[in-house]
Amino acid sequence: MGIELVLLFGIAGLIVGSFANVCVHRIPKGESIAFPGSHCPHCNHAIALYDNIPLFSWLILKGKCRHCSHTISWRYPIMELVMGLGSAGLAFHYGISLELLAALTLFFLLWVLSAIDLETFLLPNVLTYQGILIGLIFSYWLGDWQSSLIGAVLGYGVFWLVAKLFFMLTGREGMGAGDFKLLAMLGAFMGWQALPFIVLASSVVGTIAGLLFIVLAKRGMRTEIPFGPYLALAGMIWFVWGNAILDWYIQFAGLNG
Repeated sequence: MGIELVLLFGIAGLIVGSFANVCVHRIPKGESIAFPGSHCPHCNHAIALYDNIPLFSWLILKGKCRHCSHTISWRYPIMELVMGLGSAGLAFHYGISLELLAALTLFFLLWVLSAIDLETFLLPNVLTYQGILIGLIFSYWLGDWQSSLIGAVLGYGVFWLVAKLFFMLTGREGMGAGDFKLLAMLGAFMGWQALPFIVLASSVVGTIAGLLFIVLAKRGMRTEIPFGPYLALAGMIWFVWGNAILDWYIQFAGLNG
């Protein structure tokens, strides 16, 4: 793919990142993502087009609303920047293809879900259920719907079983049902073959990050920590580099077998 198209996808990603911020802010509240138009959540003043340019408007306004001077969260430019860079990177990796469309869709869903989970400890059904359906549709187009259907069922079932065992052993709730549905969504997009890596990688990274957070926050072992972002990270890594990881593992196992 030429550099011009990669840049075009990057710019489109910035714009989609701006929409992603709307989703993160409104979906947990049950608000429409279409109406009303963009407005400051603090003073409710409508945001003009020149103040709604992805990334640049936040920098020009120095992270504050033009009308009430209330601070605009760092999440807004970070979401836009990551969506822009990620979209450009995925376009460069896949080229114009159905796989690129699937990758961009999954990337959007995972970023929105991760941001919502970090802010509210929720993984809304409206996103995970639609994500499962979209993943199954893509898998049908790409020719491996049976694997994805199994992946969706196992993805939910594995974490459901883990949560039940954890509750039986400790008497406390561990993972939320949203995590089950997110893993089901990842299984729908990538098939059951992706689940072992996603579960293992997210668990390792989540445990390390969680322990660090507990130590730094000094809130004890009952501290609630969102697990969705770790699932999202592991899932996106496998989606893009899963075949390379699998080839490396086969070669490594062969060399040491």
